[in-house]
Amino acid sequence: MSPENVSTLLTVLTVFTGIVALVLLLQGIALLALYRRVRDLSTRLETLSSTLTKHVEALAVKADSFLAVLKSMAEKVQVVQESVSAITAVVHHRILEVDAFLTEATDTARLQIAKFEGVIETTSRKIDETIEILQGTILTPIGEIQALIRGVRTGIEVLFGRRRLPANRSHQDEEMFI
Repeated sequence: MSPENVSTLLTVLTVFTGIVALVLLLQGIALLALYRRVRDLSTRLETLSSTLTKHVEALAVKADSFLAVLKSMAEKVQVVQESVSAITAVVHHRILEVDAFLTEATDTARLQIAKFEGVIETTSRKIDETIEILQGTILTPIGEIQALIRGVRTGIEVLFGRRRLPANRSHQDEEMFI
C-alpha cells in the first residue's frame, strides 16, 4: 500500500470519525433539550395541578357552605332539598373525576420522565461504548501501522545506508543501464 493510499485512508477515517462525533454530539444536545422540555412541562403540570386542586377545594368549600344554607331552607321546602342533593352528588362526582384525572396525569408525566431518563442513560452508555470501539478498532491499529511503517523505513535506511540524493540516484541508474 503506497503512502498516498495510507494518507488518503487516514484522511477518510479522520473525516468519518469527525462526522460520527458531530452526529453523536448533536444527538446528545437534542436529547438534553428534549429532557429539559419534558421537565419544564412536568413542573408546569404539577403547578397547574396544585392550582386546580386549590380551586376545586375552594369550590368544594363554597359548595358546602351553599349546601348548608340550602339545607336550612330545605326544611321548609322539600323540592328544593332534592335538587340540592342531586347537584351536590354531581359536584362530588366531578371532583372525584377531576382528582382521578389529575392523579393519573401526574403519574403518567412522572413515568414518561423516568422513561426519558432511561433513554438518556442508555444513549450516553452507547456513545461511550462507540467511542471506545472507535479508539480500539480504528485509532490504535492506525497508530500501530504508522509505527510499523516508520520502523521498516528506518530499517531499510540503516540497511542500505543514508538516503541518497535523487540526482545521484538517477546518475547511478544510468550507469547501471549502460
